[in-house]
Amino acid sequence: MRQRMIRLDRIANEMNAWLLALAIGLGMLDLTVLVAKCLPPLPQTPIAGGVASTDHSTPMPAVSAFTAPRN
Repeated sequence: MRQRMIRLDRIANEMNAWLLALAIGLGMLDLTVLVAKCLPPLPQTPIAGGVASTDHSTPMPAVSAFTAPRN
């Protein structure tokens, strides 16, 4: 019984390090999302070689791997 308690204690000590690392990572992710939501949105840059307009009434044609021209 004593050997099992010692083994469980070792496992718990290793788990504490992993849980601490996970908690720090999740905290940093939470802070990143909070800062991103507080900042104003970035300005949109026009697409190179295309016409940047806000009119989305005409959808772009879908191009898939099956209909794309091959060279």
